[in-house]
Amino acid sequence: MKRREAKSLLQQIQSSFLLPEMPILGGIFEPIKLYPDMNTSCITLIATVTMTVNLMADNWMSFRGTNGQAVSSETNLPLSWDREKNVAWKVGIPGKGTSSPIVHGDRVYITSQVDDRDLHVLSFDLKRGQQLWNLKLGSGRLPTHQLHNMATPTPVTDGKHLWILFGTGDLICLNAVSGEEQWRRNLRKDYGDYKINHGMGSSPVLYDDKLFIACMHQGPSYVLALDASNGMVLWKKARDLEAHDEGNDSYSTPILVEVDGNTQLVLSGAEHLNAYDPATGREIWKSGGMRVPHPYGRTISGPAAGAGKVVTVASGFRNQGFMLGVTPKTSETLSEVTHDWTIKRYSPDCSTPLIYRGMVFAIRDDGMASCIDLETGQAHWQERLFKENVKVSPIAADGYVYFTSGRANTKVIKASKKLELVSLNELNEETLATPAISDGRVIVRTFEHLYCIRRP
Repeated sequence: MKRREAKSLLQQIQSSFLLPEMPILGGIFEPIKLYPDMNTSCITLIATVTMTVNLMADNWMSFRGTNGQAVSSETNLPLSWDREKNVAWKVGIPGKGTSSPIVHGDRVYITSQVDDRDLHVLSFDLKRGQQLWNLKLGSGRLPTHQLHNMATPTPVTDGKHLWILFGTGDLICLNAVSGEEQWRRNLRKDYGDYKINHGMGSSPVLYDDKLFIACMHQGPSYVLALDASNGMVLWKKARDLEAHDEGNDSYSTPILVEVDGNTQLVLSGAEHLNAYDPATGREIWKSGGMRVPHPYGRTISGPAAGAGKVVTVASGFRNQGFMLGVTPKTSETLSEVTHDWTIKRYSPDCSTPLIYRGMVFAIRDDGMASCIDLETGQAHWQERLFKENVKVSPIAADGYVYFTSGRANTKVIKASKKLELVSLNELNEETLATPAISDGRVIVRTFEHLYCIRRP
């Protein structure tokens, strides 16, 4: 049974019995209390259909989605909205932050920095927008670029626990429901101060009960695996590569890639793309050749993966970078991976490319977008989507790609080799956060508000 069919069946049952709409999709459902006169078979049927709908709702549990690929399997998502149209709810956000929203079940989570020092995490009800809690977890301020602050890394959750990393190095695990603290540590105190020009921006990644953190800067760089349950170190690998000065700085987030049935942890930074075994930290392959002809070769855009390829960006600062594709390998010894293709025109700088349906969708900071063939690197189209600045990564679902500008204005296009604009949806508020998709909703975080968009 498809998710849409399950929802339709539930609505038919409710209509037949003249029942009010009940909370579903992650909410609490107690049919016996709601309908004490209903017979047991009807209660069982409704509960079964409700559970089916719940199980089919995608979570968006980390930066760029549960698998870090910014693609949702959900359908029938909203395609048009504005500040009022199709807005299920909108809430104000205290402070400022550029971390992206994440969703698990009926909870939405974001982080924020309040009064330019205090470090907060907030939880909201997905359906109603009600703030469930707002916790101050610490305070501190390190030098950053003016666009962001200590609330830049995006948290990650499995629905039971919530892991938060701030730009101060504070790494904290909470109970995802109650907010009760489980453990914490500070990575700067453990491994040394950050020596990164614009502040730490990489987000944690969760896999196989392990939490993965990448610290790529002008000090000793490393990749770290922690036991997610208690924060104890499982392995730590140095990542000091052949880059110079700011070329060592990376603000990108690792991703998990399936290669020949095995999972690899793939990172981009310090003019290299490389992969590690998540279980042991063994380096599997690496690919160099990502140096750019300017002194500001830092990496902001992260890698993307799909259909047997990994795509990443060599710094696109001042449009001097390039995008490249590689084919990852499995190997018992460290191997070199060469570039399958490179493309310079309209290569992004801040946003991460999106791989979807055999195509690579990318957008440069100045609003120039591209659709690239994943296999060949040849451009299907390259056009201007926005005149305003763009640093938000695109997302995709149900045959559509959502591009969002720095003004939180979203253009929805068909995922096609020909540019087909579906809608322009304007909020006109500043943002650097990548939207989330879950339970038929699109969650948009701006500097001022958190929006929940859904079809009527």
